[in-house]
Amino acid sequence: MFGHIPGLMFNPRKQWQTIAALSDEKIKRLLPYPIIMALLPPLALYIGMTKVGWTVVGDDVVRITEASAIPLIVLSYVALLGAVVVIGLMINWMSQTYQTASFPIKGIVLMGYACTPVFLAGACAVYPIWWLDIMLGTAASIYTIYLIYMAIPTMMRVPWDRGFLYASAVFMIALVYVVVILVGITIIWEYIATPVFTN
Repeated sequence: MFGHIPGLMFNPRKQWQTIAALSDEKIKRLLPYPIIMALLPPLALYIGMTKVGWTVVGDDVVRITEASAIPLIVLSYVALLGAVVVIGLMINWMSQTYQTASFPIKGIVLMGYACTPVFLAGACAVYPIWWLDIMLGTAASIYTIYLIYMAIPTMMRVPWDRGFLYASAVFMIALVYVVVILVGITIIWEYIATPVFTN
């Protein structure tokens, strides 16, 4: 299950072909991958926000209390895993339009593996240097988009030209999801799970 990570990071075309060649039963066994990997960024963020802390101006280290961090971490895990599941289900749903055989878990597994760079970059939040984390997050997001464009034609077995349109539709759904989550985060941060800062 985790053996696909190096291939996705360094030789994605070949790795997607390897995953696509798996039987439906073996693909279903890969479902725990996104469930486990989506834990990396929230756990790293928890350690970074409560134990390590960060500096904004000067030398004062800012942290938040463990009690106020827990709801934020749980919600970030739900949002991250929710992205994989929702977009994965949409990949499966759109397979009818592109006349290819699929099943819900296949779409979720595809999206879970495509999000590998985001999961790995999120683990760097254990030591919150904001400019570095933003750069890593941006690079990971770009590489994730690249992996989606590589995965759709191979995994869903559609020609590359139609696969490009398919992947573009998936990307648009992902953008809508991100906007919804950002609005939700703003509301939750302000009214429900306001962090309590400490130093």
